[in-house]
Amino acid sequence: MNAPPPSSPTSSDRSALPRPATADCLSCRIIGTGALGATGLYALNQARAHQPGSVVGKRIMAGVGMLFLLGSVARWRA
Repeated sequence: MNAPPPSSPTSSDRSALPRPATADCLSCRIIGTGALGATGLYALNQARAHQPGSVVGKRIMAGVGMLFLLGSVARWRA
């Protein structure tokens, strides 16, 4: 006769609890997309031939830049 206290939800009650909305508002999406896009463009600019640095470092920066640009697009897909 050890029943759980009424204040703690059981496993079946947890599925009935409302979940918080995780979607960003429109202005948050616009600002986030702009920040990720600008960072990606900056990284791609650092990977250009006229910038100082090694070839390997430039390839890494190009990859990072592409990931940031893909992240800016993914904000609208999720």
